[in-house]
Amino acid sequence: MDIGLAIALRNLSGQPSDLSQLYQDFLTEVELAEELGFSHAWISEHHFAEDDWNSAPLPLLAAAAARTQRIRLGTYVLLLALHDPLRVAEDAVAVDLLSRGRLDLAIGAGPMEVECKVFGINKSETFARTYEALAFMQRLFDEEAPFTHEGKYYQYRDVCLRPKPVQRPNPPIWMAAMGPQSIAKAAERGYHLASALHSPLWKTYPELLAKAGRRREDQRIVSGPLIVHLAPTQQQAWDEAEVGAHWCVDFYRRRGWDMPLPPVGELRRTPGAGIYGIPFHIGTPDEVLRGLERYRDDPLDQICLQFRAPGMDLATVRRSMQLFAREVMPEMRRWGSAKTPA
Repeated sequence: MDIGLAIALRNLSGQPSDLSQLYQDFLTEVELAEELGFSHAWISEHHFAEDDWNSAPLPLLAAAAARTQRIRLGTYVLLLALHDPLRVAEDAVAVDLLSRGRLDLAIGAGPMEVECKVFGINKSETFARTYEALAFMQRLFDEEAPFTHEGKYYQYRDVCLRPKPVQRPNPPIWMAAMGPQSIAKAAERGYHLASALHSPLWKTYPELLAKAGRRREDQRIVSGPLIVHLAPTQQQAWDEAEVGAHWCVDFYRRRGWDMPLPPVGELRRTPGAGIYGIPFHIGTPDEVLRGLERYRDDPLDQICLQFRAPGMDLATVRRSMQLFAREVMPEMRRWGSAKTPA
């Protein structure tokens, strides 16, 4: 089982910190992830958020590429429907070249309503826009002669992408597919599956791959980000993480998601507290391992963990990551050793 690191650069609402320092801390966190043996560092994207959620993942990954040598670097997720796919393809090539072929593109087809309104995109079109843009980008990455794309949402004449990415025909494409239509489309096109666990439908993906004439062993599945925090005692872990974890739930509730949200101080006593039905894993190394063991037999290739909740300082995040790498990661890596692809 591979272990990935998910990062969202966010302030704690009402308690803003120095964003320049937060962005520097991001680079340090990715360097530490590489040192500790994480397989991926994934960075998310949102726009106009009151907590300053980072909005430009590819420039951040370019900076991370210059500071690392081995860890794979990915968008998780890139809201492709909001962007010009030609511009995204060119920026992705730059990151792939800087990283010597370590870029992964995990795409989300469901920007939030407020994002769509500001960008002038009809939210009902985001699914179709996303898959049209991806098909166009794959041609950009792969084709050597100029071609014309005349689609419903995008039109380009006589385009030939130069330079090309290191990874051919293209950097790996992942879909954060949660609904039946998107999971089926991802399987049909052979995209890897991101955001497993966020929807009970994700386990249909292997069967859909087979129906599309594809092999499960050629595709990978990564969990959605699981918020974790480790400390020597359960009380210390919750004292350090509860305010940030509480804000993570509140953020989505403000945008219409129906999730229970007890007050700060009570979240730790709420069974199953978390996001999208995925509980937080906060406590001692033994407690976090026991919580994560619920995914041990799931057909996952990677579990993706988020150690930084809004408002947490780098020293606290570093200690949690080191504790995890020392006492939990070795056991989790063994989970996949006997697993045979479906």
